Amino acid sequence: MNEAPTSDPSDATLIGRARKGDAGAFGDLYRRYVDPIYRYLNVRLVDPKDAEDLTEDVFVRSFQSLGSYRERGWPFSAYLYQVAKNVLIDHYRQKKSEVALPASPSLADSERPLDDHVIRAEQVGDLQRMLEQLPAKFREVIILRVILEMPTALTATWMNLSEGAVRVLLHRALTALRGRMREAYDG
Repeated sequence: MNEAPTSDPSDATLIGRARKGDAGAFGDLYRRYVDPIYRYLNVRLVDPKDAEDLTEDVFVRSFQSLGSYRERGWPFSAYLYQVAKNVLIDHYRQKKSEVALPASPSLADSERPLDDHVIRAEQVGDLQRMLEQLPAKFREVIILRVILEMPTALTATWMNLSEGAVRVLLHRALTALRGRMREAYDG
């Protein structure tokens, strides 16, 4: 006898079950969103171990506040993103560290000449400094859309903007970044 394929339960269903004490339901939410939350944090931190720790903090806080979570028409991922932003802010208040882009590949991982690695590391550092000089919303949209390759619709949800606003913001952010790059390399 053929059974109809079952689809994955919705976030709302899993949240409801988790509120009733079903730890496996929250585990399903964790597995569904751990990678995007980790990538979001990892792009903003120097040490990947910090990203791992903060990712766990995001899910611990989310689990602890599940009772007060209210569905507002946004996906659960938008809620997790907001928690991740708050965890990141707390982290920087404590550490006062610099935000870093992912490091260039290790020398052992590549057969490129040493000069190429030095030039690449310098370019990544320049890009990082230029990104830091941009307004926070510009940095955010570049990281989400370009570095993390998040779809426009999801970026819009995470940033609480319309898709059109995300496209305009990304265009302006990239234009500003190009301008900074021109100033740095032409001047």
